Amino acid sequence: MISMKIECNDEKIIIYLHRYKLNIDDIDKLNKDIKTLFVKLIRVYKLPLLGYSKVAIYHNKNYGSILEIEKIYNSEYNKDIIDLKIIIFNDIEIFLEFDDYIENKNVFLKNNKYYLDISKIDSLYEYIEFGRIVYSKESF
Repeated sequence: MISMKIECNDEKIIIYLHRYKLNIDDIDKLNKDIKTLFVKLIRVYKLPLLGYSKVAIYHNKNYGSILEIEKIYNSEYNKDIIDLKIIIFNDIEIFLEFDDYIENKNVFLKNNKYYLDISKIDSLYEYIEFGRIVYSKESF
């Protein structure tokens, strides 16, 4: 099952695409896939994605992809244009972060928070309601 979560703030839009297959090996297909996704998000959620955006794709083979979208420029002359600068971070680590301890042998403590590597669990859905997804292009 594919699932999507969208977080918006003043600086960026973050889209969590769990089990959504993006073709990160072919930049032309990836560009087309992202633009198709943007059109759907504009139509359904009225997200401000037209114009020039920087898209950082954090990809993990166990989870899927996380898109961080930062609006760079919004053209008032060409309102129907989607132009992208895509940066790909492949094989990143994705964790669930918890305030309280959860019962799992792979949980570890760091900076007074508990973390669980999603690659070490069978089902994300058992834990997602208790924690939040954290990721980094750096080693955790």
